[in-house]
Amino acid sequence: MIKGFGRTSRWFNLLYSLLALLMLMALFTFGYATWIDVKGQAVESLEPHNKTLTQVIERFFNHQETLLTDLAADLRERSTTREDLSGRLNDFLQATPQMRVLAVLDRRGTVIAATGDLSATDWLDLYESDDSVIGRPFRPSFVGENVLPLRAPIFDDMGRPNGYVVAAYRMLGNNTIWQEAEESEAGRRSMLVGEDGRIYLAFPETETLWQSFLSFTVTEPFLDTLSSITNPEAESSAKVNYQDEDLLITASHLDKYQMFVVSALPSHDLYQRWLERMKFVALTVLIFLGAGLLVFRNIFSRASRVEVARNEAESNVSKLSQAIEQSPSSVVVTDSHWVIEYANSRLGIAGDDPRRIEEGRRLTEVFPHTVLAGDLSLISENLQHGNNWYGERRAREEKQWYSFSVSSMTDDLGHITNYVIIAQDITERKKAEVKLYKQANYDALTGLPNRRRTNDLLAEKMKTAWKQDGKVAILYMDMDNFKQVNDTFGHLLGDQLLKYVAAQLQKVVGSAGTACHMSGDEFLIFMGFEEKYEVTAMAEALLAAMREPVFLDGKKLFTSVSVGISCFPEDSAEPEGVLKQADIALYEAKNRGRSCYSFFDHELDERNKRLVEIQSELRNALERKELFMVYQTKNHIHDERVYGFEALMRWNSGKLGLVRPDEFIEVAEDIGIIDQLGEFALVQACADLQRFESYSSEPLTMAVNVSMRQLTNSDIIATVSRVLNESGLEPAKLELEITESLLAESMEELQPILNGLLQLGVTLSIDDFGTGYSSLSYLTRFPVSTLKIDRCFVTNIVSNKSDATLTHTVVGMAHKLGLKVVAEGIEDADQLALLRVYGCDIGQGYFFTKPLEFVDMVEHLKQQRPQPDWAI
Repeated sequence: MIKGFGRTSRWFNLLYSLLALLMLMALFTFGYATWIDVKGQAVESLEPHNKTLTQVIERFFNHQETLLTDLAADLRERSTTREDLSGRLNDFLQATPQMRVLAVLDRRGTVIAATGDLSATDWLDLYESDDSVIGRPFRPSFVGENVLPLRAPIFDDMGRPNGYVVAAYRMLGNNTIWQEAEESEAGRRSMLVGEDGRIYLAFPETETLWQSFLSFTVTEPFLDTLSSITNPEAESSAKVNYQDEDLLITASHLDKYQMFVVSALPSHDLYQRWLERMKFVALTVLIFLGAGLLVFRNIFSRASRVEVARNEAESNVSKLSQAIEQSPSSVVVTDSHWVIEYANSRLGIAGDDPRRIEEGRRLTEVFPHTVLAGDLSLISENLQHGNNWYGERRAREEKQWYSFSVSSMTDDLGHITNYVIIAQDITERKKAEVKLYKQANYDALTGLPNRRRTNDLLAEKMKTAWKQDGKVAILYMDMDNFKQVNDTFGHLLGDQLLKYVAAQLQKVVGSAGTACHMSGDEFLIFMGFEEKYEVTAMAEALLAAMREPVFLDGKKLFTSVSVGISCFPEDSAEPEGVLKQADIALYEAKNRGRSCYSFFDHELDERNKRLVEIQSELRNALERKELFMVYQTKNHIHDERVYGFEALMRWNSGKLGLVRPDEFIEVAEDIGIIDQLGEFALVQACADLQRFESYSSEPLTMAVNVSMRQLTNSDIIATVSRVLNESGLEPAKLELEITESLLAESMEELQPILNGLLQLGVTLSIDDFGTGYSSLSYLTRFPVSTLKIDRCFVTNIVSNKSDATLTHTVVGMAHKLGLKVVAEGIEDADQLALLRVYGCDIGQGYFFTKPLEFVDMVEHLKQQRPQPDWAI
């Protein structure tokens, strides 16, 4: 808080608090005086009322007592019949409106005669003593009203009570003592209380029926208060509590009847009267206090405005001065000729203590501002046009970086009077920027440009080449066996190998190009060239360098790389395009067997696009029912009868048309749906075989190809078992064909799976025998029953002696091992005849049938059935 503002505020608060206190004290004094006045007025209204009420009640009791006494005396002197007595009583009852009943009792309380609408069987029990004139009030019924009994004795000649004249009076309603006493003031209470505390009469009557039966007495303190205020020497009014309600009372005593006549007002009525008189005064005081607060605040505001403004200005100047002096930046103020007028001492060099810049010298004569000597004209021009100037400069002699911000100060006419120069030492920031730049753009392990930096460098290289009508080659390189090294020797050795490869790349590439590390085991080299042989030479040099053995941690490692090559602008004019095309070429190099290079061409691009389309369409081919089975017969060599079939899958794509099996089967394995396709082939082939048998007089077999992924990645045993059970086909009629190369590569892994399949009762055959790793060892270990000689040997069996010899040898060896032999690719009778000579068991090829759909195969089987004798 501003100092002057605080003092003024404290004085204002004190003055206003004193004024408020005085007003509240005046309000309290007025309230107290008003309460005394309200209470006095209440007492003044109660006392005459009580006096009047006492006179009315006393006169009523005296009058009724006289009437009853006269009647009693008359009854003693004259004897009358009961009928005459009832008539006289009725006359008396009619003469007194308040009287409800009039009766004559004997001394035992037995009613001799009575008139009126009430009855009481125990009249004498209503009186406390024999001398009592007034009895206890009672309610004759739950829905009636209270009545008050009075009596007068009938004396005999000896002066003893021989009976009683009794009467019961209605004390509420019209023509009662309350109306006579003008009991009309709102909220006023009146009671007739006995000296024993019993309540004989109350106006208004008790609120509830239950209270009317229970509330018969007042408390002892109440009774004591009545005794006190009826004393002439005491106060005539007092405050009491009756039925949880505070009352202001005044009272009179009826000596003859030993009763108190009480007049009362509820205290809450007095409070209401007091509040009615006080609210306007209190509201006036609050309005005055509010108005006073506004006035004082207005006065305070005007009085303190100048002081606050002055203190704020002084404070701002002080803060500004401290901020400039304590700023970590150097702040220099010069005149319009760049002569220093002010400078703080906050600019140090290389962590030294802050230095003081001398005033009165020209700015460019003081370090580090000397670096601005060549920029002053440019700075002045910018400032003349109303712009600020910012720049970063390096002081080479001290290897420091500084940032400078220059702005101008003008007078009222807009003329420049001073310059403000703020300088900061940004050396550490620059070092951090260099570090961050290196982290963001260079691989931490190899030190080569990363993918992000590669994109920038390649774009710059291609831009330069385009301007100079040059060419750029992109060599995308991937290590062939890096995962195996990581899995075998660990990632630490893998990282060392990556560093070695990066070093070899830089050594091979040299200044001819730029080597980059894209990710993991992927590297990229781009280089300018004029003739294609330069790119080829670079690729061959890379392959040769990578084939050299590597010695790391005492281990001798052999590695190789595959390289995909694309060229700018021949293949693409965009960095993204040439990178994509180099990646496609790399994929082709890996497909060719790795450790080689491949140039991108548009035919390769088309094949890659078709591959992507096949992958996309094949995923839903089963759902769209585009896949179907065809069958080629397998025939006995010796008589050409149908022995069985080989099931072959075909795909007629709605988008691609007919797709060759060698295209989509490998894709199915790559995208992981070969299991679904294989199960579909099994189900369809087993179902169709049972239908084929209905057109043949001999049992037939069905051969279905099984891929390596089906054997190793799925529960092939459970799948085959389920298909056999669902189709009802005899297991021995199902033959599963496995290629020779798969058996050789995964001999240990496949052994238990093949044994499990054999236990189901199916037969196993080796497909394409002779094209893979032909070995007698797995022929004896694996539970196969058939060898299938590949078509490449059968095609030239007639003309090529070597193929004929090899085929003959395989047939003889297989028979020695107890295996059947199937020769596929038979296309003419000469081939069939030679195979018959060699003793081959089964033949397959276009000579017998081409692959046929189910309907066509049924027709073929019908034609092959032997005709009965009667049909010849």
